[in-house]
Amino acid sequence: MTYTDGTIPEDPDPEITLSWIRDYPGLVAYAPLPPSGRYPRDSRGRPRPRSARLRTAEPREAPRRPEGLLSDSDWSWVIRSEHSWAGVNSKFGTDALRIMLELAASGCVTIGYTLNGNALAQPPRRVYPHPDLTAAEQQRRSRRRDDTSTLRAKAEQIASEIADDWPDASRALRSTEHPDRLLWALHAATDLAEGRTHDSLRAFVQSHANDTKARDDVHHLLAAMGFDHETLIALGVARNPYIGLGGPILLHPTNGPFLDLSALPGPHDIRLSPHMLPRLTLTGPGDVLLIMENRQAAETACDTRADLPIVWCHGQPPDAVVSMIVQAAQQTSAVVICADADLGGVRITARIYDKLPPDTTIHVVDVGTVPHDEGRPFNTHSRSHLQQLAQRPDQIGAFAQRCLHRGYAIEQEATARAALQAVLKSYPPS
Repeated sequence: MTYTDGTIPEDPDPEITLSWIRDYPGLVAYAPLPPSGRYPRDSRGRPRPRSARLRTAEPREAPRRPEGLLSDSDWSWVIRSEHSWAGVNSKFGTDALRIMLELAASGCVTIGYTLNGNALAQPPRRVYPHPDLTAAEQQRRSRRRDDTSTLRAKAEQIASEIADDWPDASRALRSTEHPDRLLWALHAATDLAEGRTHDSLRAFVQSHANDTKARDDVHHLLAAMGFDHETLIALGVARNPYIGLGGPILLHPTNGPFLDLSALPGPHDIRLSPHMLPRLTLTGPGDVLLIMENRQAAETACDTRADLPIVWCHGQPPDAVVSMIVQAAQQTSAVVICADADLGGVRITARIYDKLPPDTTIHVVDVGTVPHDEGRPFNTHSRSHLQQLAQRPDQIGAFAQRCLHRGYAIEQEATARAALQAVLKSYPPS
């Protein structure tokens, strides 16, 4: 072989093993050849490498992932590309060196150092994953991207099919980004489109994952993505809803004697059957019903205003809970609604507001009107839906507008308590 300038290249240097470095059992130190194939030379022409690496003593064996050392996500991070030691240290902290040495002994990585004379300068400089592992990880990520694209295309198709009958599920499909969450939303939406109802939450999970415990929180997951409670009931995964009640309330079950809830501090969790709702009688001297989203603030209200009937709505209230709220509101002339100042809080407030009797005096509490800490900024999805709600020409629209103006969520117990106290000054104890 001859270079274009006519010179004949020298043979590549043989790789140098740094046999005097013996501080790492199961590992061998060597000086990697530069891309030129020649090590730097000292004044006498002897090889003088400037860097070194630690690798397994058996480099020809296939790399083995150590069992239990790393989570799947951390393993994927390590093998997807080479990393600076600063990045490794930031990821694993004080365990970084121990983890990398174990990975090196298993053939999964090599650890790069600067040579300081005949010793390895500390700390290491870089970590290099085995090229076979990196290639396999890149293929896995590519397959996952392809699978996610296919999943999103299928979700869009089903979303269009069910938009008229199940608009909440359709919106959830179109707004969910995470592939694993989207997969469960797609399972649910497909069952709805095909008119399939399951006998229970576990039956739903079993039919899609062949394991009843694979996702035993799927009803909460779907609700968080925007599936209405009535939709979850139709799917067969919803459990009977809860309502929290406190204050001067008599609860009349369909069978059995009434319960006086004022005897103990509330709110009391009452599990409702949509087909056998109990009857409420408000007995206190006050003429205002208080409805709250934050449980801790509701507990404080029960402690400080025992004269007021109080409902803790357990998040977005299903029909059974709304029916109980309306039943209580019909016995008062005023209703105060105090929810978080975010998209969920505005939706909760709107759902209750729209069902109350038309002659009810309604006061919507905005917890952002008292001193508070800034919460998480609204994402595009939240801003878009808040903008739609802000078009309403009522208290709900004004609430949504104020949330948009602030640009962040407020869901803090102390803030809710302070905002509520300010409002309740208008409703002094009788």
